Amino acid sequence: MVQKLKIASLLLLGLLPLLSCSTSKELPSRTEFKFTYQDIPFEIISISAPTGEGYNYLVQLVQNESVFRSMDTNQDGYIDLVQYGEFSLEEANEIYIYGIQEAMNQQKFKARNSQRIFTFEDDTAKYTLQTFGNYKDLLYNEFTILHFETGLEEVFQDRDADGDLDTVINSERIISEVQETYHRIVEIGKEEKRIEIMYEKTVVLIKKQERPS
Repeated sequence: MVQKLKIASLLLLGLLPLLSCSTSKELPSRTEFKFTYQDIPFEIISISAPTGEGYNYLVQLVQNESVFRSMDTNQDGYIDLVQYGEFSLEEANEIYIYGIQEAMNQQKFKARNSQRIFTFEDDTAKYTLQTFGNYKDLLYNEFTILHFETGLEEVFQDRDADGDLDTVINSERIISEVQETYHRIVEIGKEEKRIEIMYEKTVVLIKKQERPS
């Protein structure tokens, strides 16, 4: 496998329309991007609904037949399910990221304007952790604390998304006084499956939309 690409962002991903399965706005659209990784042909297939829901497949093709298929179930830039085939989840993600980079190089890639935000409240404050960036920029997290009693809002940044705050944007406190709180909110987010560590980066996942009943 090639060396893992340094992820600068894990925004919700989509490919520019190459092939549409329908002209109706009420039906999901299908886009495809074919690429070669270590002389093996692969394809990323993106299915997107008008409601904003969607998922991507990473498929290995042999004589136009699928012998490996994995799935990015919420289009967050991370393969989270291998359905069949010989590659592991980690290998699938290396291939997937490589394919996305190839699509970018060919200008057949775009990022949706979806926000990666995790919020948590206790009796004293509202905590907001938001991931910013894209594949062309540095990935970073912004951590906001809104104190209920005073209305004071403090803002800090984790500029490397490595799980540690390093920058004060708006606060009278220093980093060491807030670091433990940041770690606690990250752990809560992980327990709720809203935050994950991906390739040594602390990333807020895009919240899946509720399906209409």
